[in-house]
Amino acid sequence: MGNWAEEINSKIDSKLAEVREKDIRFFRIEEFKRNVARADDFSPNCSFCKSQKINVFETVETIDEAVQVPGKTRREFDRLISRLSKHMQKEHGFYAPYYFSYQYSFYGIIVGFIIGFLLMKVIPQYSIEMLSLGFIAGLIPSYIWGFIKDNKIRSEKRLM
Repeated sequence: MGNWAEEINSKIDSKLAEVREKDIRFFRIEEFKRNVARADDFSPNCSFCKSQKINVFETVETIDEAVQVPGKTRREFDRLISRLSKHMQKEHGFYAPYYFSYQYSFYGIIVGFIIGFLLMKVIPQYSIEMLSLGFIAGLIPSYIWGFIKDNKIRSEKRLM
């Protein structure tokens, strides 16, 4: 973490010293601070990270207002967090915990229901059993596959 990120994070801490811990978690301040440090680390090689440093600096000046008062500054702060998170995910490979488990499970459920529906039409006397079998056949392997990928992300220390 560079000197710029340390200054920004200390400024965030000083501006939000009086804010409740519940609000800090709700507004994803810790995630924002980690992404600020990552943007500083990647800024020599990434033009988007370099350009976002200006937006981060402007947002940090009004971060206490963004957290405590609803309005334009809060929307801008939310958009900045979302932009940074999406960029870190797409370009630099940082993911939320259990990202792949949830995503692959969702797709596995859909594929499992399709398989179960087809089995239900092929073997109509066991319709509910075939639908359940397809659901299980789609969900379990996809969850395991997502879990393995999540563990790989954790071992590489690429958690958001």
